[in-house]
Amino acid sequence: MKEVKHNSKKKRLIVIFTFLIVAVMAVLVYALPQNIDEPKRGKRVVGGRANLRELYHFDDVNDTQIVAAQEFGIEPLKTRDEIDSVLIASLSTVETSNLFFVEKLTHSVPYLTNNASDLLNTIAENFQDKLRNKGLAQYQIIVTSLLRTEDDVRRLQRVNRNAVRKSCHMYGTTFDIAYNCFQQVDSLADFEGDVASHKVLVNTLGETLKELRDNERCFIKYERRQPCFHITARY
Repeated sequence: MKEVKHNSKKKRLIVIFTFLIVAVMAVLVYALPQNIDEPKRGKRVVGGRANLRELYHFDDVNDTQIVAAQEFGIEPLKTRDEIDSVLIASLSTVETSNLFFVEKLTHSVPYLTNNASDLLNTIAENFQDKLRNKGLAQYQIIVTSLLRTEDDVRRLQRVNRNAVRKSCHMYGTTFDIAYNCFQQVDSLADFEGDVASHKVLVNTLGETLKELRDNERCFIKYERRQPCFHITARY
């Protein structure tokens, strides 16, 4: 009997000890600072290939964009090891924010020249302003590619026949924005707007880009093999 009581007591102690551990962990998690700036994200709106090339004539080919890239960008880097603190100080870090979502980067790094970064922010702000004026909920454009080193370009050419050796992305002036998907944000103050279809979103983005291109802020290429707009700042 004594042995049975001893085992029973031991089991109760284990249960109490386990409960205390769980309670302490819960308190610690609750007490940790929360990232209140990170927006809560909803569904992605996905669609097929858009008809924007015919609507807006975004046909600024690489030979056109490379001139601006070479004039206003950095010297191409051979590898990512060459991205030192001095260079980073002259570039802008590009991170997911309320304005846009940066997709996981596999063949580029999250940097742009200051002017190109300003252009990206302007595109995102104008896009969301247009949605707001149309009484729509807020969505983010999705950035899929940024600064590439020469090594990044070589690796990309192995898996993407659309990639060219003389890439504008090597100068930090160029970025890609997806047109086949958009990210819904449902934690912003004006989320009460109406849900938008992919067709509405992609045409709103098209209007936004056309205005900036017409004002000579950028060159734009509508890519077919990769569902994105290839954009280079013109200053």
